[in-house]
Amino acid sequence: MFFILSKEELLAWGWRIPFLASVVVMVFAIWLRMNLKESPVFEKVNDSNQPTAKPAPAGSMFQSKSFWLATGLRFGQAGNSGLIQTFLAGYLVQTLLFNKAIPTDALMISSILGFMTIPFLGWLSDKIGRRIPYIIMNTSAIVLAWPMLSIIVDKSYAPSTIMVALIVIHNCAVLGLFALENITMAEMFGCKNRFTRMAISKEIGGLIASGFGPILVGIFCTMTESWYPIAR
Repeated sequence: MFFILSKEELLAWGWRIPFLASVVVMVFAIWLRMNLKESPVFEKVNDSNQPTAKPAPAGSMFQSKSFWLATGLRFGQAGNSGLIQTFLAGYLVQTLLFNKAIPTDALMISSILGFMTIPFLGWLSDKIGRRIPYIIMNTSAIVLAWPMLSIIVDKSYAPSTIMVALIVIHNCAVLGLFALENITMAEMFGCKNRFTRMAISKEIGGLIASGFGPILVGIFCTMTESWYPIAR
């Protein structure tokens, strides 16, 4: 839309197109889900013909170690997402006065590359387990944060170099963890309340991390007059 329409057309009616197009995506998602086989865990329960156990009290999930581990996992990915996709993009344009096309185009390209990154990491984790890829992606995000951000905020580098740095850190710290997060969190819970508990832990962790993270970083950046808090 940014490339095809003028600013006036985009603000007048162009912004509606992605929302209308999402209907097609929703229909495809429903069709896909209806044609997917159930996971072995749920098939085993259906084949066992055992009587349904009495549902556990809703408050019991907050006493579960798995619930808090899943919430903690969500903190990392959602926090990175809020910082990179929201705060950093705005910081580059509003504070450092970069051309707004630089972060926008970089995140768009990175998201397109995610169509390869996410399935690959999902496949890899099926082959070698969830733990090793998770450790690799988290370590990569930590190690690359400082050098990549030091390039991103430096106007002496070419725009293409800045975009590549942003794409790399976005794929490692956001999309890579997203690829592993959902299946890892789901496997932490049993089959009885899997999706309920996963959804609640995911939303609580995401709400706090992506909501308060950018605000706190913005405060620290203002106090220090530096981009260093973003990398930390």
